[in-house]
Amino acid sequence: MSLVSGQIIKESEVAYLAVTMHGEGKFNPTSLAEFNSVLDELDQDTDIQCLIITGEGKNFSQGLDLAYLTSAPPEESAAFVDSCMLMIGRLLTSGVPVVSAVNGHAFGLGAMIMLASDYRVMREDRGYFCLPEVDLGMVLIPSMNALVKHKLSRRGVRDLLLAGARAGAVQLQAYEVVDECCLLEEVMEKAMAIAAPMIGKDRGTVSGLKRGVNEEVLVAIK
Repeated sequence: MSLVSGQIIKESEVAYLAVTMHGEGKFNPTSLAEFNSVLDELDQDTDIQCLIITGEGKNFSQGLDLAYLTSAPPEESAAFVDSCMLMIGRLLTSGVPVVSAVNGHAFGLGAMIMLASDYRVMREDRGYFCLPEVDLGMVLIPSMNALVKHKLSRRGVRDLLLAGARAGAVQLQAYEVVDECCLLEEVMEKAMAIAAPMIGKDRGTVSGLKRGVNEEVLVAIK
């Protein structure tokens, strides 16, 4: 079974590409390759007008697969994390709107996928956003640090990164991380609706504008 899969959904003459991170949504070389493969499909199919990212069950994404990272040689682990941030860079420069349809927990890299999205819809009754590095005794690599600084307010950096707070959908709205919270069964519907203002814009123009506004993050992603 695939760890990540993509499905085209057509609604009101709009083609959405929904990418689902299965299981706990952890990223290792296999799942990252599958995620990038879905992004390749997006790049190649110009009929797709929106990318929606979601998870399965109680998890959106638990982030990096720590079992893989701790078992791989240090150089390999570091290179893999850099590769994950290259994927984040693809989201930041996508020519179509990117929506995180957050069905559950978003930890670490999962939280960063949310931050790299243009819109974020989250179920209101379950699931936490968490950047757990402070409790793991870890610091962010420069590219992750740039993303968090660029996308979070000062209050958000203090509470969500430096204190490692676990925040639900309603709290995340106050931090301006989540645009809308709703019932689980409404998440995908709301995700498709919220992207409407960006749908149908020229891909090249949208991508170029995103490159400009996200320049400081992209410079840090190598």
